Parts: sequence; C-alpha cells; structure tokens
Amino acid sequence: MIGVAASTIDLQIAGEFFELFKTAWEPAVPSRRYSVVLSTDGRISELDAEVFLIYRSGEDAVDRAAGIALEPLTGPVDVEWDSSALPIYGSATTFGTAAGGALIALRGQALDYRPGTSVGTIRRIGYDLFQEIRHLLTAGQPASKASIPTLERHIALLRRLLVESKVPFIEILPRPDGSDFICCLTHDVDFFGIRRHRFDRTLAGFVLRASVGTLADLVRGRRPLSEAVRNWIALLSLPLVFLGLAPDFWRPLDDYAAVEDGRRSTFFLVPFKGRPGIALNGKIEPTRAVPYQASEIRQEIRAAVTRGSEIATHGIDAWRDAEAGRQERSQLTSVTGGQTGGVRMHWLYYDTDSPKQLEAAGFDYDSTWGYNDAVGYRAGTSQVFRLPATENLMELPLSVMDSALFYRGRMGLANADAFQLCVSIVANARKFGGTLVVNWHDRSLAPERLWGRFYRRLVDEVSTGDRVWFATASEAVDWFRWRRSIRFTSDTSTRMVTVTAAPRDQKMPAAALRIFNPAQAPADPTEELRFDGHEPVRVQL
Repeated sequence: MIGVAASTIDLQIAGEFFELFKTAWEPAVPSRRYSVVLSTDGRISELDAEVFLIYRSGEDAVDRAAGIALEPLTGPVDVEWDSSALPIYGSATTFGTAAGGALIALRGQALDYRPGTSVGTIRRIGYDLFQEIRHLLTAGQPASKASIPTLERHIALLRRLLVESKVPFIEILPRPDGSDFICCLTHDVDFFGIRRHRFDRTLAGFVLRASVGTLADLVRGRRPLSEAVRNWIALLSLPLVFLGLAPDFWRPLDDYAAVEDGRRSTFFLVPFKGRPGIALNGKIEPTRAVPYQASEIRQEIRAAVTRGSEIATHGIDAWRDAEAGRQERSQLTSVTGGQTGGVRMHWLYYDTDSPKQLEAAGFDYDSTWGYNDAVGYRAGTSQVFRLPATENLMELPLSVMDSALFYRGRMGLANADAFQLCVSIVANARKFGGTLVVNWHDRSLAPERLWGRFYRRLVDEVSTGDRVWFATASEAVDWFRWRRSIRFTSDTSTRMVTVTAAPRDQKMPAAALRIFNPAQAPADPTEELRFDGHEPVRVQL
C-alpha cells in the first residue's frame, strides 16, 4: 500500500494517476504503517513508512538537513531518464552533482538523490509529480512533444523507484491478459460518395490532386505508377459515376470491411449535413460542413452494424453546446436503433469546457484528444482516462491519424518516414500497454489518396506476434472502465492484499495482475497472474 501525502487538490489528480498506475494507495494516515509514502507536500516526520519518495520542486526539510544547494528550473524542459527524454512542464530543481546514483539528470546535474537520514530510506525527486500529471490530462503536450509517452514514463519511473527500494506492490497492468495492448481501428467519415460533390470545392480538389498532383507525386517518387494509373482511371470515370453508369468509388463502410479481414471498426458519422457549426474562433467556417448525414445511409450503416462495427457520432457543435450534442447523439441513435455513446469532434474541435458539455450531452466517451498536425500522445499516455471535471466521461486518446502524417502543411511525410514513426508508436504500445487508436479517414483507401497499402502494412505491423486485442472504441473504453472497478483491500497486520472487481462481461478479456515481492521470492520477485474478477484474489506481501 502506498500512502500519499499531498494537498487536497493534488489528491484529486492522484486518484486519476493511480487509475493509470493501478496499484494499492490511499491518502497517508499518521497512525498507519506503510511500505512506502509518496509525499508532494513535504510531510514525512508524522508518518510511518519503510521508504519515503519526496517529489517537490521547491526546497524541502531533507535538503536543508543534507546541506544540498538547489538550482531551480522553469519548464518546459527535457530531463533525461533511462536514456530517454522526460519533459517537465512545470517547475523543477536540480541538486548539483549529488552522490547516490541519480536516475534523472539535466546536463550532468541530478534531479534526484538519496539523503542519508535516520527516518528511513528516502528518495528525493526534484519535480512536482501530480502537477505534471494535471498538466498532461488538461492542457496536454504540444505537437513538438507528441512522440513522447510522458505520462507513461512518469509511471515507469515511480515503478523503478519502488523496485529499487525493494518495496512489495501489486498492479493491474493497462492491457488485457494475454495481450500486449488494445488496438482500435477508427474512421472519421467526412465524405460519403463523390456523387454528392457536383461542382463544389471538394470535387475541384479531387480533380486537381488526381491529375496534376498525382503526376507531381509520380515524378518525385512519392507515388508508384500503379497508384497513378488508378487515380487517372478514377478521374476519367467521373462522368460515368455521376450518370450512375459506374460505381461510386467513395464507399468507406464497404471498403474497410474488405481490407480489415474481420476486424471490427468504429465509424464516426456526421449527424447533420450542411452544418459547419461554430469554429474555435467563434466564427463560421463554411468548408467544415459536409454534404451527407447519417440518416441518408441507413442501409449501409445497418450492414456495418451487422458485421460488428460500431457507429459513433462525428460531432459538430457538441464540443461547445450540450444541447447541440444531445441533438447530434439522438440523430445517430435514431438511425442505429441503439445507444450511440461515443463522440469524436469534426476537425478535432475542443476546448477546456468540452468535457462538461459532452458529458451533459449524454456521451459515454470521447476520442478527440489527438493532433491535426502530429501523431502520438497528447496526454502523454494511450490509456483510457477520465477527463477532469467530469463524473463518468472517458477519453480514448487518438494515436495515429492519416491526414496528420501525409497532408502537406501538416507533417507531409513520405511513406517510409511515416511508417518508421508509426513503428515507434506500436513499439511503445507493446512496452507500456494502453490503446493504439488509428484514425484512417473515409476517402483514404480510395482515389485520389490511395493510402490503403500503407494502412494494410500498419495493421500487419500491429498484428505481429498476435498479442493484440482488436476492439471497437466502446469495447476498449468498457474494458478500462472494468479495470477501474478493481479494488485493493489491505490488512496491515497480516500484509495481505485482497483484489476484487465488479462483474465482468464474459466477452471481455480478463486483466493481468503483476506482483513484485522481493521478500517472498528474492531470486525472481515478479509474478504475473490472470485476474478475471469472478473471485477475490489474495496476495501476501
């Protein structure tokens, strides 16, 4: 059991942090004996623990007692841990070249040290952990830091400190038992059928990119001849498509069913056509409106649902107006005939009040947290988390989006560079768990984009080793909700921890419970068990 000594506001964010690093913890009580106390307010003298971890950017009593001179830092700054960058966005401090085997450093200056005291084993860390977590889950990371799973590295550092201190602990890993991570294949449907685009900006853009743009890509080596030929054939077939004599080549629901080999997708569909909504600057951007709405494609939607796909809302004004969100959700529900609890905002519109508005509109989860111009970790994690200032709304963060990778004016990457970046994100998923959420748009398999070959290669990379659970967005969120229901009950006199959980849907995979107990098994202190929640599990620590 970790005792946490922190201010009231820090304890609030600590609750969410320990849903991500799912281990036993409680606000520290002076009358209890703890294996470890994690302190962010400097309180240790009144507490009883074998190990104290003191996270503070300001001076602490142990620093004065040890005679350590502090050098304050103002973030953002990248410190080094485990040969990788760990961005610190708030205040931090270095402790000079303090002895004791520092783990974290900045240009040779230590951000942690071990003071010699009679109180117990102490590890001093020079930044404010819960302030960093609050920043990641509210403001998020800038696009320049998108590739860094910062929150996961904070968790990994804390885990390392526990292991090095030989503190016994158990945790529920952020992945299902038998899987390395969860993958959600999602698709924003902004267009449905090129026939809906007669003499408009979208059609003009298609013609330009399918003709001159394709030729330029071919010359620069960014597109193979086979794709160029496909684009030119599609361009020449346009008159027949508009006359109904040739099939429309923008058929996203059918196209993804054909290439995903039985894996079930989540499609975010626009509820109302012709509505651009209000932009982030308070104005109206007419080009944001789309020429279709979900009710016009009922047959295609029902076929997709029959195949096991999920239908969710591609919101227009839900991010800023709960009543608009209710109307948008209701429109989708009327088409699907069932609950439609998920939302991702069109153009990824979002602001600080959006979580409250989306929850008030009745959505169960949001999947907007990502980047238009980068891929990676806006919140520093790919785990599902509860959005601050909400009671039940979960965020399924967006990991990889095609238009961010390939659009000129965004990342504009060549295929080889884009794939290497995606490989690194998949590798992080295997290392840290969580969810890998891929967003491949409606037109991305079809002319003129033809990003289907890259998409198949990416899905194959994700599938390597066959240790991934392909789930719809709602299934991934439901699994993390069930993981959040897991509880730890500790008996301090016997050092017995009892693990219980809410009932689990039998279609849902079990969890993985990891035990670190050097006293019980010093040679191999780590053990992993399957935890299905049906019966309590008791662990002696």
